[in-house]
Amino acid sequence: MLPNIIILLTCLFVKSVVCVGCYWNADCKYKYFSSKTPYEFVRGDIRDTFVKQKGCDPLSVWIITRHGKRNPGVKYARHIEDILQYKDNIISSFEIGNSSLCAQDIDNLRNSKIDKSFLGEPIQIVSEGYQELLRLGSRLKEALPELLNGLQAENYLFRPAYGRRMYDSARAFIEGLNYDKLNITDGDDDYSIVAPHATCGAYKSEVVQNQSTYHEVLEYLNSKDFIDMKNRVEQRIGLNFTLTDNQITALYDLCRYQFDGIRDKPSPWCSIFSTADLEVFEYLGDLNHYYRNSYGASKYAKELGQISLADLYRNFLEARNGTGKRIVSYFTHATLLDMILVVLNLYKDTNPLTGAHRDWNRKWRSTFLTSFAGNFIAVLNRCTTDPGNTLDFNIAFYLNEKPLLELCNGGVCSWQEFEDIFKPFLNATTDICMFKSELVD
Repeated sequence: MLPNIIILLTCLFVKSVVCVGCYWNADCKYKYFSSKTPYEFVRGDIRDTFVKQKGCDPLSVWIITRHGKRNPGVKYARHIEDILQYKDNIISSFEIGNSSLCAQDIDNLRNSKIDKSFLGEPIQIVSEGYQELLRLGSRLKEALPELLNGLQAENYLFRPAYGRRMYDSARAFIEGLNYDKLNITDGDDDYSIVAPHATCGAYKSEVVQNQSTYHEVLEYLNSKDFIDMKNRVEQRIGLNFTLTDNQITALYDLCRYQFDGIRDKPSPWCSIFSTADLEVFEYLGDLNHYYRNSYGASKYAKELGQISLADLYRNFLEARNGTGKRIVSYFTHATLLDMILVVLNLYKDTNPLTGAHRDWNRKWRSTFLTSFAGNFIAVLNRCTTDPGNTLDFNIAFYLNEKPLLELCNGGVCSWQEFEDIFKPFLNATTDICMFKSELVD
């Protein structure tokens, strides 16, 4: 009789532990998915964080922002389509007792539906992505009402990089500013400011298309860290085969792309992963960005990122002299935002990221730097100082609507500091590119 009681108590205890570990009722769901993180999870609020200075008025704002949340690309959509065929197998595995997922999580997975456009319209912006840019524009208008009211053609510039999702992001941002007839400037195949990397031949061949760029990524894919994560997921869902890297990545993509940040509505597919599993994938994303776009490719990142920042300097110099625009806004890719951070020597780790060791305290976290709709904002202020009503100028910087504290004095640079940092960028060119490559969206 005693052994039976022990078995019963053990089963009750195990059931209790499983319930505590259920995804559907977890108090703190992990929401950090590298560059595919919804903006809502990492943003500040420019209305609250805007640096108000006595005697100062905003004169011009320059913003470069990543496009809003989009669908996965063609290759990844194919992998997702493949893994979706195993949805019923995952459910059946639970029903026969081979899975450690919770009943409600399985119900949510069973009832989940994938919109046709998710796989049928690769890399196009989704409704959440449109809202990310619309709301960003709305908050900026509320933070700078006098500057952004009554815009005329001569005092604004909205320019997207190549691709429909860029144009749609620009349109959403303008709608958020509460305008419906402002012009969007076409790139005319010249994206040297808004996406200098896009046609940089040497960068494409030496970095993007060079397999050695991804050495640390491949090392991490073969690390104990990553293999243990795969084993945990396989055990959790109880399928009778080993998942390939493409298959487990497709499951991860179903989790992160289907997680609605604005409505804070998790994807049922996230129940497959623990927080520890998601942290592994997040680091994999960091490695990709680090070696393709940032400090691991600093030869190109430093030069190409300077081109965009030189435009910032020119615009603010014109605004200071009374001939500039009230707002200049560019819509681009995570690649360029990464490069801009490298130019400014921000979030640089003492030691490079590696596939052999995951640094828990790393500064380079793509989640918080270049999420969907991630942005870099600079505001030029004109100040009157007493005595004598002397004019002065300073520039406040923000990353994702949070003060960029690492620059100058808590994110605010005097004009002299600004000039010392940014004026040298006027010498930047695309000569490093050697040749112009084909523009591919």
